[in-house]
Amino acid sequence: HHLRTRRTLALLVVLIVGVVGGASATAAIMRAAAPVREVLVQSTNPQGGDGRTLYLQRVSIPGNTPLAAHTHAGTQIAAITTGTLRYTVIKGKPVKVLKPNALGTKPEFVRTIQPGQTYDVKAGYSVIEPAGTAHKVQVVGATEVVIYVASLFTNGEPVSIPYVTAS
Repeated sequence: HHLRTRRTLALLVVLIVGVVGGASATAAIMRAAAPVREVLVQSTNPQGGDGRTLYLQRVSIPGNTPLAAHTHAGTQIAAITTGTLRYTVIKGKPVKVLKPNALGTKPEFVRTIQPGQTYDVKAGYSVIEPAGTAHKVQVVGATEVVIYVASLFTNGEPVSIPYVTAS
């Protein structure tokens, strides 16, 4: 009887450790899959931009990570430096995609992403996001995407606003 009780107790301990360990591993994976936004520099009320804040940020998004649909309160420009970002415009104005030209001067126009369209934006390409355009992104593949983002928002506005679609 004691042997069966000990085996049952040992099995219960193993199950608890497995469940707790699995939950911890799952939580660690979920934490690891979160994007990291780092404000490199910001200026409130810059010359020519009274009532606005100008930001330069670096955003790192782990491989195979989707970001929920969102908008921005002001114009945002972003340069993808590593990885590929699947970019979907849901609603609003089209998003322009550009790439550097061979002379290193003004970037070349690649295409616009119209509402309802999706396009894979590769490393080296940039986007111009108009204020209020609802969009979502997904990292394509296992390679982390790193983006440098410049934003000009009204003072006090959040850097990202969740976009909820009507059901």
